[in-house]
Amino acid sequence: MKLRRQDLDQIFAQAGAEYPAECCGILTATGVDAAAQVHPCRNIQDELHAKDPEQYPRESRIAYFIEPQQLFQVVSTTEKSGGLVTGFYHSHIDCDAYFSEEDKERAMAWDEPAYPDAVYVVVSVYGDSNVRATKAFGWDEESRDFVEVEVEVEIDIVD
Repeated sequence: MKLRRQDLDQIFAQAGAEYPAECCGILTATGVDAAAQVHPCRNIQDELHAKDPEQYPRESRIAYFIEPQQLFQVVSTTEKSGGLVTGFYHSHIDCDAYFSEEDKERAMAWDEPAYPDAVYVVVSVYGDSNVRATKAFGWDEESRDFVEVEVEVEIDIVD
């Protein structure tokens, strides 16, 4: 996956602004080799927790849930225009950037990933609202698990 530096900075800014809640969003592209576009989304985890704490025991500090209408809108608009969903991102609060068991469960549709070609970007943000680490994870068919992958960061050159 390719991300422009300005888009990665946008994710970092969102993570800092939404601290101490996890931020979340979707990454799309116009084609396989195109840089990803960032679509910030609303984390409704606290709303779900307030309505049904038994089914949603976690709060936004340790979990995220992309607002379903936003997810539908971004995915359907992208696919209708011939683009593709290249990934998702979210932040981890006051801890490392890693792909948790819950992250893995949410990325799966039964025993296969819902978006097998998507990359999941996790940013680690601490109390000073600064991102301290970024890691990305993709599905590895051979190991049948998510493994750490590299994200290519493009730097825009301005004349």
